[in-house]
Amino acid sequence: MADYTLKNVPEPLRSKLESEAQRSFRSVDQEILFRLQRSFDADDTRMTALHAKWIYDALNSGEAAAFKDTEIDAALSRGLKRAKKRKRTSA
Repeated sequence: MADYTLKNVPEPLRSKLESEAQRSFRSVDQEILFRLQRSFDADDTRMTALHAKWIYDALNSGEAAAFKDTEIDAALSRGLKRAKKRKRTSA
């Protein structure tokens, strides 16, 4: 297991971590790992719910129809333009 050292932890956060660790009968390291894992679990849950919504929407969207090559090309073009625009605004 890798070791990490946290630097420049603000005093209010350090104090809160120590209090919560003590309240939960964990060490500060265990508390940090517990909360970090919980944040990843929450992300996974949100993505699972989003994927379920996409599947539900797709199943209830009506009859399936094959895409034409021109429709696929147009969709890819729109996606590339959006990606380039996001890249420019985030830089």
